[in-house]
Amino acid sequence: MSTRLPMFYPREIIELFLSTLAVFLVFAGEYFPRSILEGLVIFFLSFVIYVPHELAHKFVAQHFGYPARYSINPEMFFLTLLSAIPFIPIKFIAPGAVYIYAIMIDKETNGIISIAGPATNIFLGFVALIGGGQLGVYIASLNGWIAFFNLLPIGPLDGLKVMRWNMPLWLIFLAISFWMGFLV
Repeated sequence: MSTRLPMFYPREIIELFLSTLAVFLVFAGEYFPRSILEGLVIFFLSFVIYVPHELAHKFVAQHFGYPARYSINPEMFFLTLLSAIPFIPIKFIAPGAVYIYAIMIDKETNGIISIAGPATNIFLGFVALIGGGQLGVYIASLNGWIAFFNLLPIGPLDGLKVMRWNMPLWLIFLAISFWMGFLV
C-alpha cells in the first residue's frame, strides 16, 4: 500500500517565497532597479533561476517515493542576505535547500535527484536563448551560472552526488553550464 506524498508541506511555499525575496535582494543590490518595472523584472528573474531548480529536486525525489521539503537554512539565508549588500564582492545565493527524508538513497537515485536542479536551469537557459534578445541571453547566463555553481563537486552541492553517480554525465552538464553561464 503506497501513501500519497503532499505536494507541498505547511509553510513550504512561504519559505520558497522568502528565499526568492532574498535572491531578489542580492540581484537588486547588484543592479539597482530604477523603477517598479525593473524591480518586478529582477524579482521575476530571481524566481526563474531559483524556484524551478529547487522544485525539480523536490518533485523528482517525490517521484521516487521520498518525502521532500524545501526549507530555509537560517545560516545560509543570512549569508544570502549579507551578500545582498552592494559593496560585498562575493554574491552567495543559497538561502535554503530541498531536504529529502530518507534513511538511505542509492547512488543512482541520489544522482538523478541531484541532476534535476541543474538540468532544469540548463533547460530554462536554452528556452531563454531560443526566445532571443538581450533579456534571453541574460536569463540563460544566470541559469548557466546557477547550474555551474551547483555542479561543483563540493560538499552538499549537487555536483559531488552527480559525479559519484555518473562522471561522464556530470562532465557534460558541467561543460554546458559553464558555456551557458560564462561564454554566452
